[in-house]
Parts: sequence; structure tokens; C-alpha cells
Amino acid sequence: MPPHNRWSDGELVAAVVLRSEGAYGELFRRHRGSVTAASRMVFGRSSHCEDVVAEVFVAFWHSPETFDPGRGSFLSFMRLKARGRSIDIVRSEVSRQRRERSEMLPPVPAQSTEEVVVGSSANAAIQAALSRLPGSQSLPIHLAFFQGMTYNAIALHLDLPEGTVKSRIRQGLKRLRLDPEILGSERGAELTRHQPGDVRTRRAPAGAEATAS
Repeated sequence: MPPHNRWSDGELVAAVVLRSEGAYGELFRRHRGSVTAASRMVFGRSSHCEDVVAEVFVAFWHSPETFDPGRGSFLSFMRLKARGRSIDIVRSEVSRQRRERSEMLPPVPAQSTEEVVVGSSANAAIQAALSRLPGSQSLPIHLAFFQGMTYNAIALHLDLPEGTVKSRIRQGLKRLRLDPEILGSERGAELTRHQPGDVRTRRAPAGAEATAS
């Protein structure tokens, strides 16, 4: 029998189905680097990448039949698994941080009827101005300034590169500054004074430089 390093991925996967630890070890050795790179595209350089790689390979060992060679290569399958798991972790961390932040916020004081009406009018003016922007610009601005999402979270939510999100917010804010309805609103003036850099990018898990594609 030839050594495992001479086998094709298909032969190795078939052997793993039969519980061959040697075949599994060769697949891990052969593709560990590429699968780590797929996770790093989400996390950046982080120890979380190694955890994700170990997790997806162990999951494959326990259920090798989940790989369907008719739908692509084994490496593509594992890279997709690693990227998906990495995104899940980032989203979970972003949600946790948002929950913690909301729990730390002080109670909102009761507003007078006049304050509610004025605030509603200001928000209505802003929403009307946003509706006049292309959706590609208005959506990320809404997520950033009204939902409190970071560049990183918006990029993951829209499945866009973080640089694209920043560019679209910047372009949208430039157009809003020229909208007379926005300029007549104190809340709108406050919104348009922001620069994209003012929306802080929170790197969700600690120490990771997350990007998304």
C-alpha cells in the first residue's frame, strides 16, 4: 500500500469514512494551512484561527459523509466550513458586546410631548433624506448611525469588504450634507458632522483584526 501522501484527496476521504486515522492525519497536514488562511480572512491574525481549524477538522472526522465530492473539492469544502464558523464566532461576539453595552446604559429620562414631537420630526427628516440616497449608501449609514453597528459588523451583515462599507458611508454622508432637509435638522447636522472614522471599528474577538469578504 502506498504512503498516504501519495493518495488523492478523494482516496483519503474514502479512507476516513472507514475510520483511517492515517488518512485523516494526511488531510490535516495537507490542507491545514489553506483552511487557516480562510479563517484568517475573517479574524485577521488571531489564535482563534487555530481553534476554528481544529474544530472543523474534528467535525469532519466525526461526520466525513457530510462532504459531497460532487459539489466541489475537499479543500473548498473545508475552507467554506472554516469561513462560516469564523463569521459565526464574530457575529456572536458582536451581539454579546452590544448586549453588554445596552445593559450598562443609564435609564432614558422621560421626554416631554414637545421633545417627542421635535425628535420624531427630526428623525423623519433624516429618514426622508436617506430615502433619496442610493440603497447601497443609505443602508450602511442606517446600520451605523441608527443601529449602532460597527464597520466590521456592517461588513459581515452585508457580506461586503470593510473598505467598501467605509467608502459607501463616506459618499452617502457627502450627499447628505447637501440635502436642505437634513441641514435644517439639528439631529441631521449632528449626523453629517460625523466622519466615517468616527464610527469606531470594534474588533470582535479581542486581538483579532476582522475583515469580511
